[in-house]
Amino acid sequence: MSIIQAEKVVVDTPSVDGLPSLKMVVNRYTRSPSARIDPSCGNISLILFHGLGQTKEQWEPVLADLWDEAEGNADFARCYHISEAWTPEWPSHGESATLNKPVLTKNNIQGISVTVWARGISAFLMQGYLKNKQVIAVGFSIGTLAMFNGLGPIFFAEKSPPVIGLVVVEPLMFDRETSSPDHPRSNMIVKMMKKGIMSQAENWPNQEAARRYLTKQLPWSQWEQSVFESYMCHGLENYEVNGKQGVKLICSRAEEASTYGRYQESWDALSMLEQLSSIIPIHVVFGSKDKLIPREWKACVIDTSKGRKVAGVHQIEASHMVCLHSHTSALSNRMLW
Repeated sequence: MSIIQAEKVVVDTPSVDGLPSLKMVVNRYTRSPSARIDPSCGNISLILFHGLGQTKEQWEPVLADLWDEAEGNADFARCYHISEAWTPEWPSHGESATLNKPVLTKNNIQGISVTVWARGISAFLMQGYLKNKQVIAVGFSIGTLAMFNGLGPIFFAEKSPPVIGLVVVEPLMFDRETSSPDHPRSNMIVKMMKKGIMSQAENWPNQEAARRYLTKQLPWSQWEQSVFESYMCHGLENYEVNGKQGVKLICSRAEEASTYGRYQESWDALSMLEQLSSIIPIHVVFGSKDKLIPREWKACVIDTSKGRKVAGVHQIEASHMVCLHSHTSALSNRMLW
């Protein structure tokens, strides 16, 4: 297997709701093919969106599997070549959060919404990195909101939009009928999610203590080892307070919890899914063992009576964290459509 090469692009996000501009780091991955590529093959560019509390680097094991699967699939390799993959990072997560810390601290900003991330994605696309390319976008969990709200406006603004297909993995999406501020069950679910997040530890005396804690907790205990090591490397940072040193999460528990309850972002994303589903193929992937996302939320994403006519619905024998534990190869197979 060839080594994946990575390079970085830093994008300034537009000001949203009075917030200052922030930095969004985007990794670009390439890999030299192990076999000769037919010049007639179509080049595919991927853009992938991570989930809540994660980092852009956690896509790397999936990409390694995907490149292997693509080269090993004769029918796919005869027609297409994955030339690159881009992973935009939520400005409150990972490396991006570290770059934004001076601005966030100075302005006492907490709770960077998906909307800010989506505007950064639109700005990234407007800079032309994917111009005249064939793009397949992949969103995981709450990253699907950033995907639809970031790509959608560009899609309709461009005469020849680059996006030719979408893969929606375990979407954390709902419509007004299944979740709203006046919906008792959805309010209960949001409160439970916030409570669960805030009950988890977020700082430790050292890396080893963090590792011992996280490996015994869900969902980290089920993650692929390479994904977990990536998280330990890119999701934690050193700190010192009053002479006391330790390590902590870059994306705090409070930052994670603040994401829930922003209903409009999901409503907008699902509206964009409705509009795009009649124009480009959209494939939805569910984990058959998932107990995190309510059934009615999942059902509404593929409700044909509301115009959400996706090209395919696929189930993988996995929990919600299908991208992060030992099912990356199965996910890669589903992405070769």
